[in-house]
Amino acid sequence: MPHVTVLGSLNYDLVVTTPVVPRGGETLHASSFATHRGGKGANQALATARAAPKSHGVKVRMVGRVGTDQFGAVLKSGLAGDGVDVSRVGVVDGASGVAVIIVEHSGENRILVCAGANDSWTPADITNSLLELDDGILTDVLVLQNELPLAVVHSALALAHSLDVTVAYNPSPIAASTSEELAMQREMLRDVVYLLVNESELQLLLGDVPAEHTTAEAMLSSAMRLQHEMAPKSTVIVTLGGQGVIYALPGTAPVLVPPYKPARVVDTTGAGDSFLGGFVGAVAAGKQIADAVRWGAAAGSIAVTRAGAEESIPFAEEIIRVVSQV
Repeated sequence: MPHVTVLGSLNYDLVVTTPVVPRGGETLHASSFATHRGGKGANQALATARAAPKSHGVKVRMVGRVGTDQFGAVLKSGLAGDGVDVSRVGVVDGASGVAVIIVEHSGENRILVCAGANDSWTPADITNSLLELDDGILTDVLVLQNELPLAVVHSALALAHSLDVTVAYNPSPIAASTSEELAMQREMLRDVVYLLVNESELQLLLGDVPAEHTTAEAMLSSAMRLQHEMAPKSTVIVTLGGQGVIYALPGTAPVLVPPYKPARVVDTTGAGDSFLGGFVGAVAAGKQIADAVRWGAAAGSIAVTRAGAEESIPFAEEIIRVVSQV
């Protein structure tokens, strides 16, 4: 039975919807306010559990930490309700992680994260038990992102590599506050099996200035550069929103997969996590890379039609309907 372990953040999301984002010193009336369970780690665990084809019995475990505030129990119970194993989600004194999200009517979002309990991790916490299941065998896939301290993510990646555990890594948000941090971030990519980035993350890793209207053709060249220069052993996957998805297996030319067009875009929050969960769930279930990429793309196209992060994440049955229509 395939097992996926997700090490990452759990956050409680506070979401404000507005026609436009206020400028400095400006006060505007928002359209609505809502709260949602979130955090990139929790979103990706939930997305993997929901997206994995049920007939393959993929099991998903979340490893993370919440605080002793009112949000912590809600974050754990939400995941457990969708079948995610939360036995390794610890509780530490203090606040849980919180994200403040501003969503424009266009669907674009801006996010501020206060790490809370997520910031309590240290490299010393990363031991073999992280990758061990209850019966003593190792997990099949470890999923990582960057909402825990970078040194912790680095230690987890190194441990997984030493034990020959497959790593799917989404370096988001990109660690680039100092040149030393960016250098560590780039070096970490060498031991990743599946590297998943969006357009802006790709450009930041390459040292390019992010552009708003880069063509898919230009991104093909950038994806090849990233693989050759920083991730030669990785399958590199670049999500381009409405332009589709690029993937490149080690030593092969990148391929552009056309997008699944959503009926409308309501909120892009959680779309990238839905893609990752769809992709990882499909890979864990034994699908080939090309099919897994399409599975993830279908998941992302569904997610943008709904508000919220966790609430927007689709189930396998919905993904099947989208994929089968093409």
